[in-house]
Amino acid sequence: MAAGDFGKCCTDCQFYWTCETKWYRGERNEEDICCPTCNYYSTCQTQGKSKKKQR
Repeated sequence: MAAGDFGKCCTDCQFYWTCETKWYRGERNEEDICCPTCNYYSTCQTQGKSKKKQR
Protein backbone atom coordinates (compact mmCIF):
# COMPACT_ATOMS: atom_id res chain seq x y z
CA MET A 1 0.00 0.00 0.00
CA ALA A 2 1.49 3.30 -1.06
CA ALA A 3 1.58 6.30 1.26
CA GLY A 4 -1.08 8.10 -0.77
CA ASP A 5 -3.48 5.16 -0.59
CA PHE A 6 -4.52 5.62 3.03
CA GLY A 7 -8.24 6.17 3.25
CA LYS A 8 -8.94 4.17 0.09
CA CYS A 9 -9.85 0.51 0.00
CA CYS A 10 -6.62 -1.35 -0.58
CA THR A 11 -5.91 -4.69 -2.23
CA ASP A 12 -3.86 -5.80 0.82
CA CYS A 13 -7.05 -6.03 2.89
CA GLN A 14 -8.42 -9.59 3.12
CA PHE A 15 -11.94 -8.21 2.65
CA TYR A 16 -11.14 -6.16 -0.48
CA TRP A 17 -12.92 -8.37 -3.04
CA THR A 18 -15.91 -9.21 -0.83
CA CYS A 19 -16.49 -5.86 0.92
CA GLU A 20 -20.15 -4.99 0.43
CA THR A 21 -19.49 -1.34 1.30
CA LYS A 22 -16.83 -1.07 -1.43
CA TRP A 23 -19.13 -2.67 -4.03
CA TYR A 24 -22.09 -0.53 -2.98
CA ARG A 25 -20.04 2.66 -3.31
CA GLY A 26 -18.47 1.50 -6.57
CA GLU A 27 -21.85 0.88 -8.18
CA ARG A 28 -22.81 4.47 -7.36
CA ASN A 29 -19.45 5.98 -8.43
CA GLU A 30 -18.81 7.13 -4.86
CA GLU A 31 -15.38 7.44 -3.27
CA ASP A 32 -13.74 4.13 -2.38
CA ILE A 33 -12.96 4.82 1.29
CA CYS A 34 -12.08 2.45 4.10
CA CYS A 35 -14.92 1.04 6.14
CA PRO A 36 -14.67 -0.49 9.65
CA THR A 37 -14.34 -4.01 8.17
CA CYS A 38 -11.00 -3.17 6.51
CA ASN A 39 -7.85 -4.56 8.15
CA TYR A 40 -6.32 -1.09 7.82
CA TYR A 41 -9.31 0.92 9.05
CA SER A 42 -7.56 2.41 12.08
CA THR A 43 -4.50 3.27 9.98
CA CYS A 44 -6.69 4.86 7.31
CA GLN A 45 -8.57 6.90 9.90
CA THR A 46 -5.35 8.06 11.59
CA GLN A 47 -3.75 9.06 8.29
CA GLY A 48 -6.94 10.76 7.09
CA LYS A 49 -7.14 12.89 10.21
CA SER A 50 -3.52 14.02 9.96
CA LYS A 51 -3.96 14.91 6.27
CA LYS A 52 -6.98 17.09 7.08
CA LYS A 53 -5.04 18.94 9.78
CA GLN A 54 -2.22 19.73 7.34
CA ARG A 55 -4.56 21.48 4.90
